[in-house]
Amino acid sequence: MKNEVAKRVIIIGAGITGLTAAVRLVSQGCGVTVVDSSSSVGGLAGSVMVDGIPVDRYYHFICREDNDLVNFVDELGLEDKLTWREAGTSCFVNGKTYPFNTPQDLLKFDPAPFLQRIRFGMHVAISQFRKNWLSLDRIAAKPWLIGKIGRKAYDAIWDPLLRIKFGEFHDQISAAWIWHRIHRVSRSRAGFFGMNSYGFLEKGCHTLMESMLGKLHQFENFSLVLDSKVSRIRIENNNVKGIEIADKDLMEADCVISTCSIPQFLKLAYPLGQYSASLASIDYLNVICVLLEIDRPFSNNFWLNVNDPRIPFNGIVETTNLNPRLDLKGGRLVYIPYYLSRNNPRWSMSDSQLMDESFSALKLIRPDFSESWVMKKYVFRDLNAQAVCKVGFSKKIPDMRTPVNGLFITDSAQYYPEDRTMSASVRLGMRVAGLAGQEVGLES
Repeated sequence: MKNEVAKRVIIIGAGITGLTAAVRLVSQGCGVTVVDSSSSVGGLAGSVMVDGIPVDRYYHFICREDNDLVNFVDELGLEDKLTWREAGTSCFVNGKTYPFNTPQDLLKFDPAPFLQRIRFGMHVAISQFRKNWLSLDRIAAKPWLIGKIGRKAYDAIWDPLLRIKFGEFHDQISAAWIWHRIHRVSRSRAGFFGMNSYGFLEKGCHTLMESMLGKLHQFENFSLVLDSKVSRIRIENNNVKGIEIADKDLMEADCVISTCSIPQFLKLAYPLGQYSASLASIDYLNVICVLLEIDRPFSNNFWLNVNDPRIPFNGIVETTNLNPRLDLKGGRLVYIPYYLSRNNPRWSMSDSQLMDESFSALKLIRPDFSESWVMKKYVFRDLNAQAVCKVGFSKKIPDMRTPVNGLFITDSAQYYPEDRTMSASVRLGMRVAGLAGQEVGLES
């Protein structure tokens, strides 16, 4: 460092981004304190203990070109904990399940006319190799997809993702966001005729979190403060001074990095003129995820896309069909996600209501499903989990540098056009650490 006295950085949020930034900064000699309101680390990549075994609260997977994450895993010495495996996808459309892995499966997908199936396959192939996405930022995904693959193919394949996931915003989503989703997954295909191959860590996100914490706790200049809710970011004369924790005095810092969601950040910092107004214009969806541990496989799919007017969600993710989790001794993990605006009535449903609804839907997909299969069940909820990336979103991507000296933010809106991934979280952590390091005088 340029200065003999180590500068102090406070990071709000102990998720992947916050801990990645902490690893970078402490290793360069900076004093770092990570503060989180939860009793454990991880955020949306956190874990729940199932019979003493850590299991991801939300589903996660790794694609072949998630290079930021893969390189970081290698840096942490976890390469032997990362495994790649083929995993199946199917589509449940109006009461019937169709395999959806290879060109041969696509040719048999009769919910779409034959020529539209061909157009769909060609569109995926083109999207796989496309790199320039800025022109797609100016158009909506729905008409773009319909124009490329046809209306019936769109209704059968893409409509549930957009309509059920984004609700009132579904016809405003940027084509660039959808393109990157196609691009990322298709780049994980093992050859033109092969299945997709995805990666997983031995015990899911817990493996990554434990490794980062282990590395961080080797440094005397690192501290972790849990169960502490930040009430305000203290700013004086346009310089950040630190944070205030409820019922406690100022925790001083030379630099503050917020990794909480933008709506939460706006509650912590006083209005910053046009910068805050721009942040406030971004819409977000909340997430609810039903997690079931069942005593047998529900299907042979890792991912089951769902398109049925009787079912309120658009997919089921059975992660144990990718990562077998032998430590669960036969238990199988099924995730059912719901993305909802705060005014959606389902957001206010009780856990038992959500369970009843989910069980009824599972029986529609597999009539022999019984609640007796369920060994453990959980419902997780998080606010502002998904930024709504509308047409022209590239102009709304927030700058990590705020107008306040020494104050930086990260948020999933900055992944754009990428969807929420662990790799994007690592990338943001690296980038904001670099900016904060410059701010406090670390050598580049």
